[in-house]
Amino acid sequence: MTNWAGNITFQATRVHRPTSLSELQEIVAGAERVRTLGTGHSFNRIADTPADLVSVARLPEAVTVDREHAQATVSAGMRYAQVCSQLDDAGYALHNLGSLPHISVAGACATGTHGSGITNGNLATAVSGIEWVTADGSLATLTRGDAGFDGAVLSLGMLGVATRMTLDLQPAFTVRQVVYEDLAFARLATDLDEVLGSAYSVSLFTDWTSPSF
Repeated sequence: MTNWAGNITFQATRVHRPTSLSELQEIVAGAERVRTLGTGHSFNRIADTPADLVSVARLPEAVTVDREHAQATVSAGMRYAQVCSQLDDAGYALHNLGSLPHISVAGACATGTHGSGITNGNLATAVSGIEWVTADGSLATLTRGDAGFDGAVLSLGMLGVATRMTLDLQPAFTVRQVVYEDLAFARLATDLDEVLGSAYSVSLFTDWTSPSF
């Protein structure tokens, strides 16, 4: 089994894909060492282990919208494409997204995955609550403002196995994409802040074979 890029071959002895919370708790409690596997979009060995890997992708999926507080509680293994589709149907959106729609919510937040836009926080900054399975199989929860909350959200998988996350929402909005070509490296070097601050979300792409983006 490899990651998405194919540059990492996982060493795990066993790969578990529980279909219920109780099954997940039993697996974690019985494992000597366990790591959580997301969608495999990290290009390093952060999710690798010679012991047990656990994927939460097959746990029951749910998106529960709290309109009073403009928040949604989602199953941690769900992918952003799934979550955002349901949020849009309810009239809501997230403040920022990564480039790829098929990364998992928990994996993206736990690794500090970013979107774009100099005034937009990374994906983890939308999290206002987290539930996870601890080493002994019990459930723990933290909400924004609790001691240790930030570390629990962006834990790099070291705290336990996330099962649910509560995300801040904003009203749904429409995005218009404008593509500019041939931005010279020299211009970017002198006007980086101006370029990155020119829109709500700005991304730069190059293959490094020409002197421009």
